Amino acid sequence: MGQTPAATAVHGTAAAIFTAAAEEFAAHGFDAAGVDRIAARASVNKAMIYYHFQNKRALYIEVLRDMFRSVGARARAIADGPGPAPVKLDAWIDAVIDEAAQRPWFPPMMLRELAAGAPRFDPDTFAMMNAVFAAVKDVIEQGQREGVFAQVDPLMTHLTIMPPILIFFARERVLAHNQVDEGLAAPRHLDEFVRHMQASARGMLRKDP
Repeated sequence: MGQTPAATAVHGTAAAIFTAAAEEFAAHGFDAAGVDRIAARASVNKAMIYYHFQNKRALYIEVLRDMFRSVGARARAIADGPGPAPVKLDAWIDAVIDEAAQRPWFPPMMLRELAAGAPRFDPDTFAMMNAVFAAVKDVIEQGQREGVFAQVDPLMTHLTIMPPILIFFARERVLAHNQVDEGLAAPRHLDEFVRHMQASARGMLRKDP
C-alpha cells in the first residue's frame, strides 16, 4: 500500500512507533496494550516513544485523531465543493470507507472506545469527530433545499450510516482469524460494500414523489 497514513504527518521513528501502536491498540485495546510490545514492534526503546508522543494515552489519541483529521478534511472539501447533494453523499461515503480501509486498526479501536463510553476522548478529539458529521449534515441539508432529500434528522442519518462501516471492517479481522466462507462470513469486496452503502443512504434519504 506504500506509506502508512501516519507517514503523511510524521516520519522515520515516529511513524514506526505510530504504526506499531496502532496495531497493538487494535489487537489489545488501550488498557491491555503494552508499551514494551509497541517498542519491540517499532524496533525502538521506550524512551523514544515518550520522546515523540509524551505518554501512552497521547499516542492512543493520536492514532484515532489521524483518522478523524484525514476523513474530516476530505468530508469538508466534499461538502463545500460543487455538485448536487446525491453526488456529494456518494463521495462522502466513499471517502469515509476509503480512509477506514487505509487504517485497519481504526474500526476495532473505535468500537472498543465507544463501547466503553469514550473515556479517553477530550474536547479536541470530539471536535474532530464531529467535523465528519458536520460535513454530511451540510450535504443532507443541501439535498433538502434542492428538494431531493426527505426532511430527515441528519444526526440520526449519520448514526445509521456509520455503524455498518465500522462493523464491515471489524468483520474483516474476524475473517482473517477464522476459516469460514459462508453465511455472515461470506466474502464481499470493498467496492461492493461502497456501492451498497451509497445505494442504502440514497434510498434512506430519497424524497417520495
